[in-house]
Amino acid sequence: MTLSRGTDQIESERLILRRIDQDDFDFFVHLHADPDVARYLSHGKPRSSQESLAWLRHLLSTYEDFALGQLAVLRKSDGMLIGRCGLSDLAVEARASVAAVPRGWYQRADAPPAAEIVFEAELGYTFHRSSWGHGYASEAARCVFDYARDVLRLPRVISLIHPENVRSLRVAQRFGVQRQDVVEVLSRPFDRLVWPMRAAT
Repeated sequence: MTLSRGTDQIESERLILRRIDQDDFDFFVHLHADPDVARYLSHGKPRSSQESLAWLRHLLSTYEDFALGQLAVLRKSDGMLIGRCGLSDLAVEARASVAAVPRGWYQRADAPPAAEIVFEAELGYTFHRSSWGHGYASEAARCVFDYARDVLRLPRVISLIHPENVRSLRVAQRFGVQRQDVVEVLSRPFDRLVWPMRAAT
């Protein structure tokens, strides 16, 4: 992995990861509207263009507020935008009530004011169906994780993955993630998986 600070991008053998901008909007509207892609994201339903616009606006703010955010993933061979991968700011209840699982929110303002909250850097990845099965998610996740550990020097990175999302679980398991517990986001359960912060193999 190489990081170009001048252009604010990360490169791997086959991929370029850079910050998402307004020109990428149409791609993400299409990506988020695909039922097969949306099934394991947030509320599990295809997003409207307005929902994707709200997502983009929030994403752009996270670059400035937290120095985190999803990155556009481009294929080097043809410059095609194929998906996204990056670190999201996630607020999670530190203590859930008895017989409940902790709740999580991708916008800090959505968390109840009285709740005791911990903040997680959540590594996630979402790709267009045409690029599934080529190892791009693993390659992009490796880039983001290495950057989080070696450049940002984050003490902890997690992923939230729906328990039925076999493809995403398979990618994370390649890196030796360990399941910690379940976090509820938008009334849906997601496994909280902790990435090992020692050097990846």
